[in-house]
Amino acid sequence: MRKGSRKKKKETTELDNAEKRYQSLIEKRDNFNNEANAYKEERDAFHEQRKKLNEEMKGKRELRNALTKEMREHKKKRNELQKKAKELIAFKKKKGGKLERNLPQTIEELRKEIARMEIKQETTPLSIDKEKELLETIKIKAKELKEMEKLMKEQTDIVADVEELNAKIDELFKQADKEHEEVVRLSDESQKHHERVTSIMNEVSIIILEANKKHEKYLKIRERADYYHKRAMEMRKKVLEIKKEKRMERAAARKLIQEQNIAVKKALEDEEELEKAAKESVEKLLKKGKVEM
Repeated sequence: MRKGSRKKKKETTELDNAEKRYQSLIEKRDNFNNEANAYKEERDAFHEQRKKLNEEMKGKRELRNALTKEMREHKKKRNELQKKAKELIAFKKKKGGKLERNLPQTIEELRKEIARMEIKQETTPLSIDKEKELLETIKIKAKELKEMEKLMKEQTDIVADVEELNAKIDELFKQADKEHEEVVRLSDESQKHHERVTSIMNEVSIIILEANKKHEKYLKIRERADYYHKRAMEMRKKVLEIKKEKRMERAAARKLIQEQNIAVKKALEDEEELEKAAKESVEKLLKKGKVEM
């Protein structure tokens, strides 16, 4: 095998190997990129899931806080109503303490006693001093009766007030019970939202952990892809250099052939001129008997 053929074959083999190596590196790079993108998509899916959960958690927190605020308002009203009811109970007890339970019976007995004394004064013969003494006693008893009747009227008013107070107290406790029911209802509902918030926070923590794992794998594999990309670009540069060198060699070969063709053509042209001159000299020699050079 000629030396030129061996050189050409060697150059062809070197270029083929370089291109094969380049394609192999590109393939590895693309495979790692695809694997990295898969982890990236999984990571992004976790982030999207976390985003939705965060939005839900935000809504649940707002609901919980609104319910808690409303519950506190009802609780405040309940406490105010209960306090007012207790104050009325204390006031009622204070009023009730002034009542004389046997006052009606005492008044009735006093009236009967006055009536007996009046009958005695009208029907029984008495000395002037005795009658005067009896009349004074009747006057004192009458005054006492009048005071008791006044006290009786006050007690009647107190009883009416107490009954009204009882009605108000019952109404206040009734309203307080309704407010308490709202407090319990709102507290239960708020607790449900709070439990969901806690559950979401746990889910988000797990998702963040998984997303971080996917991100670490993505970075690690992406680093491998970048490594093979860099190697591929180096090999691509080498392939281009080999191709450039081959183009330069082919160009040089073409130039050499062109120069050779020009030289040959010139030589042929010079040879034709020489033959022509020789032919003319021969003709002149034949004509004149000598040759002019």
